[in-house]
Amino acid sequence: MIRIKDKVILGIAAGTLANIIVSVIDIIFYKLNVNKYIHFHIAASAYFLESDVHTLPALIVGIISDFTIAAFLGILIVYILFVTGTDYFYLKGLIVVLVFWLFIYGIILRLKIARIDPIDAGTNLVHLSTHIMLGLITSWFIKKHGIPANKNT
Repeated sequence: MIRIKDKVILGIAAGTLANIIVSVIDIIFYKLNVNKYIHFHIAASAYFLESDVHTLPALIVGIISDFTIAAFLGILIVYILFVTGTDYFYLKGLIVVLVFWLFIYGIILRLKIARIDPIDAGTNLVHLSTHIMLGLITSWFIKKHGIPANKNT
């Protein structure tokens, strides 16, 4: 098994790999017309008009923005697990992403910083579910491929 000793790289890897899985699920539900927007559209809408979020430049910006946030969340979860220990790692990862979900979807989008503010049940339920998955997968990856908590490296 590969052990990643660098905490920042571990967080980036965990958040990025988890976000790949979550993004595929998000896109599947979008294609099934369950949600009106994917994460990339919402992220892109901070920089582009809502009518332009489906364009290639907007999707590129949305993808980079979304994966940057996922990587940051991964780094944050790594440090929380290293400081507090890996007991209940799933719960700790879950809390981190849910706080960010509440902040982004409950505050940032309502302040109209992004031009898309999803209010339909399908989009909100899918995105809440995918954020839960992001936290669980990220924390699992960190526990599996990281070094033991509080170990000096």
